[in-house]
Amino acid sequence: MSRQVMVPALPAYAARLLTPRESVRHLTRPRLLPLYMFVFISVVVLALVVFSVVVEPGFIRLLAIPAFPLLGGFAGYILHSPVIFVTDRRVVFARRFSKPLLLDLEALEAMKVKQNSLGLLFGYGALHLLVRPPEDLGKGVFLQFKLEKLPHAASLESAISAAAGARKIDRAKKDVRPHGL
Repeated sequence: MSRQVMVPALPAYAARLLTPRESVRHLTRPRLLPLYMFVFISVVVLALVVFSVVVEPGFIRLLAIPAFPLLGGFAGYILHSPVIFVTDRRVVFARRFSKPLLLDLEALEAMKVKQNSLGLLFGYGALHLLVRPPEDLGKGVFLQFKLEKLPHAASLESAISAAAGARKIDRAKKDVRPHGL
């Protein structure tokens, strides 16, 4: 019996991007809030709750103030619903009503995960991808893409490395870091 990797179902707008014999190896979605926003809102809510309990019991109604931007952000997130997935041939960042970002594994030169200690604790990170442009712009010219607010960015990096290794592409593991990658 062969071992199959269980991948969550792709949304319909992302599934249309797959070619006939292309299979999804890894799927992730960026987090709704950046880490700094999550920490800021948590501090504001905690301060309002403490103030309401200690000083003025009716003050708790002010918790509705930070709720409005959160609801608007959540509605926008659901409307656009971004998804990042790795197939056996490429890395795709797709968002509803937007043009997808399609990166071939052959064009990938380097990648690096950036996480601070707080991001590691809450499962946030960013993945920097260094990609050769489609047309030759000269030696040493690359495009850099930054995928932010990723849950478990290291697992996405390892999925990309595994997909590149399965296709016998060594470029994705090369340590090329021009201009601070």
